[in-house]
Amino acid sequence: MTSIQRRAADLVFERLQERIVSGELAPGDRLDPAEIAADLGLSRTPVREAILRLDSEGLVNRLPYRGVVVAGIDHRVAEEVAALRIHLETLAVRLAVPRLREEDLVEMREAHEQLNRSLEGENPQREFNELNRRFHMTLYRRADSAVLLRTIENLASQAERIRMHFDLRQSPAGRHHEEILAACENRDIEVAAATTRDHILAAHRLMMPDDYRIEAGSMLAAVLATAALENQSAPADEST
Repeated sequence: MTSIQRRAADLVFERLQERIVSGELAPGDRLDPAEIAADLGLSRTPVREAILRLDSEGLVNRLPYRGVVVAGIDHRVAEEVAALRIHLETLAVRLAVPRLREEDLVEMREAHEQLNRSLEGENPQREFNELNRRFHMTLYRRADSAVLLRTIENLASQAERIRMHFDLRQSPAGRHHEEILAACENRDIEVAAATTRDHILAAHRLMMPDDYRIEAGSMLAAVLATAALENQSAPADEST
């Protein structure tokens, strides 16, 4: 694909993504590549490329006999991803905070400030995932566990695909990252873990229906109950 076609594909992707995020295109709506190409005055090649990217991001599904349709969100999967992320990322925080170096904190601060600027732009989705991952993974790498990091990265990829359905200008990430960073700078393990937990949970709730409730006996309820018990039993001087 030529650079001109690539730029055209990027344009189509951004326009379709914006229509999905805004709700103009609802789950189940069909996308006709020929109609999109005609509306935008483009050939079908960049439109097909954009649809392949939308598919890889989880924003559309390609179905037999129906063609390309806007994807919905599997709320049960989203809840399980959030539960596993809370469990594993708070573990990574507890391991990582005592090992943080000054250059790690500088890297996290830079990613945090760039992310805040991106949220003020017209299309934050373009940079959000990259900067968000950079902020968190800079911290988690200090856990010094390749297996843990790979698992977290896999879950982060799933969360990123879910996140693509939403207008990230509503995200509380900027405020939460500031709290996580402050706890890391203070080497306060339990506050860093708790703010990471609250950050993931708040982002999860933002992506769920208004009537969403965490049901007793669910994976997420069990993870949150375990976190509460850990907080109650944590030694007072554990963050020193």
